[in-house]
Amino acid sequence: MIKKLLICLCLGALTLGNAHAAPLDVTRQQFQQVRADLQAGKVDSFVALPAALRAYPLYPWLEYEYLKLSGAAIPDAQLATFVQRYPHSLLADEFYPVLAARLASKQAWNALLENLPATVNSTEVRCYRAQALAATGQKEAALSEGKAAWLQIEKNFPAACVPVTALLRAHVQLSTDDYWQRIRAAVEKNQSTLATQLAADLPPDQQAAVAVWVAMRQDPVPALENALKQPESAALRGAIAFGLERIAKKESATAENVWQRARQILHFTEQESAAVESALGMHQAMRHDAAAIARLAAIPDALRSQEASQWLVRIAARENDWARVLQAAQSIKTDNERDAAPWQYWQARALEALGKKPEAASMYANITQHTTFYGFLAADHLGQDYRTLADAPVDRQQRVAGLQRVAAVQRAFEWFALGEREQGRKEWFRALTPMDQPGKLAAAELALTSGDPNLAIWTLSRAKAWGEVNLRFPVVHADLVQKQAAAQGVLPAWVLGVMRRESAFDATAASSANAFGLMQLILPTAKDVGRKLGISINTKDDVFPLETNVQLGSAYLAQMLTRFNGDYAQATAAYNAGPGRPPQWSPRQTLSADQWVESIPFTETRDYVQAVMAYTTIYDYRLNEGKGRRLSERLPPIAPNAKKLSPDP
Repeated sequence: MIKKLLICLCLGALTLGNAHAAPLDVTRQQFQQVRADLQAGKVDSFVALPAALRAYPLYPWLEYEYLKLSGAAIPDAQLATFVQRYPHSLLADEFYPVLAARLASKQAWNALLENLPATVNSTEVRCYRAQALAATGQKEAALSEGKAAWLQIEKNFPAACVPVTALLRAHVQLSTDDYWQRIRAAVEKNQSTLATQLAADLPPDQQAAVAVWVAMRQDPVPALENALKQPESAALRGAIAFGLERIAKKESATAENVWQRARQILHFTEQESAAVESALGMHQAMRHDAAAIARLAAIPDALRSQEASQWLVRIAARENDWARVLQAAQSIKTDNERDAAPWQYWQARALEALGKKPEAASMYANITQHTTFYGFLAADHLGQDYRTLADAPVDRQQRVAGLQRVAAVQRAFEWFALGEREQGRKEWFRALTPMDQPGKLAAAELALTSGDPNLAIWTLSRAKAWGEVNLRFPVVHADLVQKQAAAQGVLPAWVLGVMRRESAFDATAASSANAFGLMQLILPTAKDVGRKLGISINTKDDVFPLETNVQLGSAYLAQMLTRFNGDYAQATAAYNAGPGRPPQWSPRQTLSADQWVESIPFTETRDYVQAVMAYTTIYDYRLNEGKGRRLSERLPPIAPNAKKLSPDP
C-alpha cells in the first residue's frame, strides 16, 4: 500500500496541468475530509484522491499528513523530494530534523549537506550539518557552524549537539566564559534543565555554582541566605547579584538588607557592585524616590546598566535635575535611530533647560522624522509640521501581484477561507521569513487590501518599516467609531488610537489577561460600563460584537477622561493600568506631561501611553485631512493630587 501511495504522490505532481476544475466549495470539502481521514489514520480517501484536488493550493498538506502518518516507512529519497519541493516552508520545517537524523544515522554525510542547506533555521539540523562538515573534512566550517549552533541551543540540549560539543571542546573552541554565558542566559529565561545540562561539562565546584544560580531563579530569598554561607567565588558572587536583581522590585527592603550583609562578607568587584547598585537604584527610581539620583549617578557611566541609566534620566527629569538628565542620556547606547530618539529628546530637553537652545534645536531636528511620541513632541518644540504624515503612498501593485502567485501566500489565504485563521497566519508569517523589506511591505499591502488590517500591521512589524504611516495606521470601522465617539463625547482619533494599540484591529482578540475584542475590555469593566449604558453584559461573548465593543470602550474612555479632568495622558494610562494607578504616580510639584509620562513605573503602561498618544495624533491627521491638532496641545501639565487613591480591584 505504501509503495502504491508513493507512486501516486509522484504522479500527482505531473498531472496538475490536466486536472479538471471542480467547484471550489466542493474541492474544499473534499480536502477537509481527506485531511481528517489522514489525521485519523485512514489512507483510502487519499489513495482515491480526485485529480482536481492535486491542483488545490492546500494539496501539499495532504502529502504532509501522509508523510507524518507513514513515518519510518517513507524512503529517505521521498522525504528529501518533499522538502526540496517546498523549501523554507511550514510544510518542510517539521521534516528537516527528521531527514537530518536519518541521514546522520547512516553517515550519509554528503547527502545530508546536499539536502539540508545552512539556511535551515533549526539548532538540531545545524548540529547535524556540523557533524557532516567534520566527517567530510571541512573542519573550519564544522567548527564555525557547530559553535553557532551551540550558542543557539534553547530549552533542552539536542542529542545531535552532543558530538558537536565534543568536537568544539577537542579543538578548544568552547571557553568557560562561553559556558557561563549560555548558562546565565538559560537561567534568566527559566530554562533550568538546559543550564544543568550545560553544567555537566564543568568542574564540580562550578556545577555547584550553577545549582546556586538555578536556585536563585526558582526561589531567590532562601537561596540568597544559603549563598551567604558558602565559600566565596566569582560564580557565587554573580549568583548573589542575580538573586538581588530578582527581588529588588517586589522585596526591596530584603534586597537592601542582604546586599549590605553580602558586601561585608564577600569581596565584590567594581563591576559586580555596579550591577547590584544598578538594579537597586533603578527600582528605587521606579518608586519615584529622589535619592535614587545620587545613587545611580555614583555608578560610573561605563558600568551602570543601560536600564539603570534610562531610569536615571527619568527620575532626574521628574526632579528637574537637567544636568544629570543630560549626562545620563548621553551614556545610553542603542542599536538604531528609532531606539535612540527618546534619549536624544531628553538630551534636547536638558540642553534647552540649561539655556543651550541652539544645541537643543539641533538635537530636536534629528528626531522629527519619527512618527512617534517623541518625534511629534520634537517637532512641536521646533514649531514644525508633521511632515512624515504627508508622505504619499508607495505604488506596490507589481510586487503585490507577484506575491499573489507565491504558493505559500496562496496557501495562507486558502486557510483563511476555510476558517483556519491560526494555521493561515502560521503559513503567512513563515512565508515572510526569507522576504526582503520591499517584499514584506507588499505583503502588508496585500493583507490590508484583502480586508485583514491586523495581518497587515503584524506584517509591517516584521519589516520594521515604522515610517509607513498609511499601512501601519489604516482607518478601520470609521463610521462605527465616529458614531460611538460622538455619542460618548470623545475624540474619534483617540478611540482609533486605543483600538490600534489594544488589538491592532483584531475583533477576535482575547488576551492572557482576559480582555476581549477590538478595545480589549475585561468582563468586570464591560459589565460596569454596560450597566450604565443599559446594555446587558453577562459573558465574554457579549463583549466581542463590534458595535457593542466600540460602544463600551468609547464610554469607558469618556469615563476616564472625565475622571482625570480632560487629561488625555492620565486617562490613557488609566485605561491600561486602571483608574487607581495614575494618582499613585502623582508628582510632588507640577510636571510637564512628558516628564510625568516618561516616569510611569510600569513599562507596559509607559509604552502604552506614548503609543496611544502618538497614534491619536496620526489618526487625527488622517481623519481631518492633514488638519489635526498637535500632540503637545493634548498634553497639559500634571499637577499634584490632593490625595492618592488606592487602586481599584
